[in-house]
Amino acid sequence: MQYLRPLAHDDAPKSSGRSGGAALPPVLDHLWADVRAWWAAPHTHTSTATSDQAAVSTDSTDGDSPRTRQPADAAAHDALQKGINLLKQAADMYGHKDALFSLADLYFYEKYGQTRDLKQAFHFYHKMADLGNATAQHMVGFMYATGFGNVVPRDQAQALLYHTFAAHGANTAAEMTLGYRYLLGIGTEQKCSDAVYYYKNVAAKAIDHYLSGPPGGRAMPLPKVRLSDQAGGVYGFGASMVMDKPSWTNSDNSVSIEEVLQYLRYLALVKGDVEAQLMLGDMYYYGSRNVPQNFQEALTFFKAVVERLPTSGRKIPDTVIKSKSGEAIGQAAGYLGKMFMRGEGVQVNYQTAYKWFLVGAELQDSASMNGLGLLLLKGKQEDYDRAIDYFTKASNLKNADARVNLALEYIKHESTFDMGIQLFNLAADSKHLLAYWYLGQMYQEGIGMTAPSCQHAVAFYKAIAERGDWLYPTVETAYKAYEDGDLDGALLHYMLAAERGYEIAQANVAYLLDTHYVAQTLPQRLGLQQSRARDTDLEQLALIYWSRSANQNNVDARVKMGDYYYFGIGAPTDFEKAAACYRVAAELENSPMAMWNLGWMYEHGIGVARDFHLAKRTYDNALVANGNAYLPVKLSLLKLYLRQYVDFILGRDVDHPLFQTKPKNGANDAYPAHAEQAQHRDPQHAGDAHGHQLGEHPLDDFSEQRVALEQARRRKEIEGHDALWDRGAEEELRRQYNRHMRELEDQDDAAFRRYDDDEEDDEYSEEEELIESIIILGICILVGYLVYIRRHRVNNNNPVAQQQQQQHPPAPPHL
Repeated sequence: MQYLRPLAHDDAPKSSGRSGGAALPPVLDHLWADVRAWWAAPHTHTSTATSDQAAVSTDSTDGDSPRTRQPADAAAHDALQKGINLLKQAADMYGHKDALFSLADLYFYEKYGQTRDLKQAFHFYHKMADLGNATAQHMVGFMYATGFGNVVPRDQAQALLYHTFAAHGANTAAEMTLGYRYLLGIGTEQKCSDAVYYYKNVAAKAIDHYLSGPPGGRAMPLPKVRLSDQAGGVYGFGASMVMDKPSWTNSDNSVSIEEVLQYLRYLALVKGDVEAQLMLGDMYYYGSRNVPQNFQEALTFFKAVVERLPTSGRKIPDTVIKSKSGEAIGQAAGYLGKMFMRGEGVQVNYQTAYKWFLVGAELQDSASMNGLGLLLLKGKQEDYDRAIDYFTKASNLKNADARVNLALEYIKHESTFDMGIQLFNLAADSKHLLAYWYLGQMYQEGIGMTAPSCQHAVAFYKAIAERGDWLYPTVETAYKAYEDGDLDGALLHYMLAAERGYEIAQANVAYLLDTHYVAQTLPQRLGLQQSRARDTDLEQLALIYWSRSANQNNVDARVKMGDYYYFGIGAPTDFEKAAACYRVAAELENSPMAMWNLGWMYEHGIGVARDFHLAKRTYDNALVANGNAYLPVKLSLLKLYLRQYVDFILGRDVDHPLFQTKPKNGANDAYPAHAEQAQHRDPQHAGDAHGHQLGEHPLDDFSEQRVALEQARRRKEIEGHDALWDRGAEEELRRQYNRHMRELEDQDDAAFRRYDDDEEDDEYSEEEELIESIIILGICILVGYLVYIRRHRVNNNNPVAQQQQQQHPPAPPHL
């Protein structure tokens, strides 16, 4: 049992990066006093930095400093330059650590209006790193790892060295970076035990901070935002696989959160709608990105709900307990008990909390039962027994907190130890941080398991480190910069987080680079607009982060890798690698986009041997995987039929006929055995290490790739989106609002607006498919012809337009 302690972790050797308390020389003392006087003086520029972040110190947690705006006038600029000169004197003449670190941050993060100068930033970070500052060592390692700003070339050996020094100095960001690199073998050999060591250290810090809060632990950080979700995914609505918001549709975002809140307030305050009152209380209790957390507002709405509680008798009637209003009252009472127990918006009052928990428990609210258990747990024996009883009841109602609390008591006794493990597993399904922590230790040491599992342990520790990032909110800082229109600042902070192993940050870096620097618009591809000059460094960086995101089970990123190899973006054109990426995404990750792309390559014999039958099978599989692909698949099949017919007329080899339901060899899928040979290099490790050739690490056994993807999928499930954590988010309220409005508008026709998920009858002939495709093509041609005729008539009936066109012919396209 000694392994199952809240903070049972091994600390790495620590080295202090602080300036220390040594007395300063008199001259330096006066100089530093001038610096501090400048720092304390009011400046006329606007800064987004808080007072804590503005303080001169080498204790920067992990280098997550916000960008600040430019000085508003010349006086502010002069004051800034004066301060910089004073800092440089202290740094150059006396090697003052605070001055060195302040200058490095100033130039790297554009603090106080200073223009970013990465060469200067690296210079001062490097000086601080040589003096043993862990944060500076991490920043130097980051610049070597990414080659950011082309200040130093990418050098993975140097990056690993500096990150290792920083991690031994207990720098959290460096520990996460090393954990991720050892987990996937980036710039070093793959070593799960080392990954567990570093990720466990970070997880222990997160759990320590979590438990340092009020009873029940601190509130979790806001869910992280995947930028591509705002556009419906990397490939748009209907075509993308990876989206963190389930059931997300474009219409859900058509209504503003202000409109939703106004409508709910109308229902809550005017109509007295209990459900609306509870939803508003929930929203203000948790807060969101656009609705600040407001305990007073939450308290008001929760009290409005519990006012519906009958007061005529001492016992609540069964009719109320079993009603929807009774359920809402129970939840509101649970919230009120929680607020008084934790001191949220009110003074801590355990007696009042106990009273509200009793009300909620009588109304079968699981959170209230768990709260009663917490209050009774430290009492007498009879109170302890009652606490276990309440935990058990709440656990049976699927309350994750109660399951963890009950499991913590069960693992203290050998007779109930196995039941404790089961409860931890159930709580882990609800993404509970403490359940992750104890399961990670159990899998690491093999306690209660058939054998230790390093992969399971590191998955839990990694999830804790990335979810519980209160102390190093780099991803949140990046998103705020993105919302403020600071693309460079967003890209910088997302890259910092990406190097630490955040899959969502890796995807966001690649997405920003792809959409703003790499991808071409349709007019540019057609030569109608001048294309931007290609930046090979940015293209390579985008490919690297697409590949890293793909390694962590991002299916769309895998398809993007194939696109980059196909079009020669960030790497030489390599059709075989493109086909390998599409094949992995299609066979192992069930991507309809990859299936269609692979079918097109089989049809044309690009990157793979030409095979019409395999092309048809992959097209068919794409339609089965995604019904939205109906039109492109049907048009592709029609073209495929025509190609085979033409080749047959010309006497070319067309293999077996397309109208045959199965290949002659009896295979029933589009992925032949010969495609699994080592001739396809593994795209999983393509570009993982900045210093490696893209496409290295071929796998001789396709099963190794399957195992790696299964491990990544397991980690993604643990780290993935959890609706319970996001139940107060605006998106959920918008969905409920839109659903409610549709029901009010036309309840009778609601059934016709539902998506029919039933599978279509597949028992139709290939001839019928061909006829259907021809009809669709004919309709498309007819529509195009009618549009052409209409425009021709409009032009003929507008002589003024004809005259202007003759006088001013259109300019030739820019090529």
